[in-house]
Amino acid sequence: MTILRFSRIFTVSLGLLWLLMTVINAAPGANVHQQGSDPFGTLPPVAPVLINPDFECSIGYYTQTNSLNKEIFIPNGWQVAILEGAPVIHSARIFFAKSCEGEAHVERINLRDSIVMRAQDLETPPAPGKPFDVAFHQSISATVGGAYSLSGWFLSLCGGSAVPSDCPDGVYMAKMLGIDPTGGTDANAASVIWLENRRNFWEDGKRVGWQQMSISAMAQAPTITLFARVQSPFRWHGNHAFIDALSIVRAPLSTLTAPAVVTGTDVLLQWAGLQSPDIAAIAGGTYRLLYDIQARQRVTETWTDFLVGQEAAGSAPFPVGCADTVYEFRVRTRAEQPDPPAPAGAWPNHRYPGLWSDAIAVQTQSQENNANEPIDPVDLPGPYRLYLPHVATQDTSREC
Repeated sequence: MTILRFSRIFTVSLGLLWLLMTVINAAPGANVHQQGSDPFGTLPPVAPVLINPDFECSIGYYTQTNSLNKEIFIPNGWQVAILEGAPVIHSARIFFAKSCEGEAHVERINLRDSIVMRAQDLETPPAPGKPFDVAFHQSISATVGGAYSLSGWFLSLCGGSAVPSDCPDGVYMAKMLGIDPTGGTDANAASVIWLENRRNFWEDGKRVGWQQMSISAMAQAPTITLFARVQSPFRWHGNHAFIDALSIVRAPLSTLTAPAVVTGTDVLLQWAGLQSPDIAAIAGGTYRLLYDIQARQRVTETWTDFLVGQEAAGSAPFPVGCADTVYEFRVRTRAEQPDPPAPAGAWPNHRYPGLWSDAIAVQTQSQENNANEPIDPVDLPGPYRLYLPHVATQDTSREC
């Protein structure tokens, strides 16, 4: 056997082996994608600790002055930045009941106190309810790569507490909950992740009241900074707001798996979750994990809900509409109690979202392409003509 003939036979064998491996790898369940070597990611070894999460006057306050040299009261454990205006800031119980031990109606969610912010010249003509922007912040120890979930309660009263509210359309007070995963303390930094709620205490002829807000982030430094902020950008009489009952926990975790390549009309998605030990330890809690799964074609930036609020780990087929296309999928889990939690369940009724997982990609291909991969002829010296598969990056820039 000549060297040339041996080379041709070897090359043909190599091509057939490539085709065989292609068929094997395209089989359902092959090349399964999964999040990381540890499917659930990093669980911080210790629970986060937040000082004075309920803004209690019994824990104490310290004083400083605003831009008008008026004394304001900051709860121990917290720092404050007044980003606009000269609002009154005080313990709600001391302000309305005249002392920490005083008995009076005080807007609050948990225990006996909350923090109140009142616009300058609240009801004083000629320009009552001047704009203000106040951000409380506290830095806590964290594990780099760990996911944390922050929940808190806010109440904003545009136009004062009288009902029905006369707050004009387009005028709002923004309640904002934030985390800076880099540990920075500047509320205006681009690194802060914010959640915003503009609902007034009164809407459509009925009281809305306190609003629960929650957000999650992955720590990028040994400390992270938590923010609770009220931004009142419009001048309107009576504008004031309360913050109470903040809670930070290690976030619940989730994982998603799917085949890397599918042939046919469905992608089988499988998901599972891990409850946070901090949430599991909440006295009286009735928390359960809920799963949300989203999908998109890689050519788009917008995620679309596929499943929302699934109550258990499981699996489901995702119907694909396009062959020869890359789809992406992600999952998150939320730890929540039934709403309202009474008569069973923990109070305050915090909600703790986990992070969205990294996107996993699935290549879809038609049955026809799977059986007959496109091949290009390659000319070789001599009478032989060998067809080898054409290996190239799949063009996913087009929509089907």
